[in-house]
Amino acid sequence: MIGQRSSDKEGFARYTCWIATRLSEMWDWIDSRDLDKHAVSVVILTGTWNITNWAMVFAETGSRPAAETAMIIAAVSAPYLALQAAAIAWYFKART
Repeated sequence: MIGQRSSDKEGFARYTCWIATRLSEMWDWIDSRDLDKHAVSVVILTGTWNITNWAMVFAETGSRPAAETAMIIAAVSAPYLALQAAAIAWYFKART
């Protein structure tokens, strides 16, 4: 019975080592193609698209004065644009 437990532990250790090796190979494949950097860039630019569309709809349908509408759009857009600038700078810095 003790021998059986030992072989179970060895089998589990072999299995976890196999899983770790496959995950490492998968990450090497992703990293060699810079897929993580491209994915971050696409997500950030998609967010920019969504915020721009929201701003256009808000400006067209809003009942507030023009200056107030502009301040609201700036207050919502500015933090995201800072995030976009940092992410795109990281993207180009990582590619060099």
